[in-house]
Amino acid sequence: MHDFIVELRSLTLGVGFFNWEYDHLQEVPGKLAENVLATTGHTNGNGNGSNSR
Repeated sequence: MHDFIVELRSLTLGVGFFNWEYDHLQEVPGKLAENVLATTGHTNGNGNGSNSR
């Protein structure tokens, strides 16, 4: 998203704007979740890679 903001400002000479609105959360399918966790090295949902909460 940050790249979009920079590109928008560049293309509009700093006067462009947009509105970003939360839509929804959706569960990631099991295999994809395993792939993401393996790729990032995280082992749980707390985002720090450790097993403690």
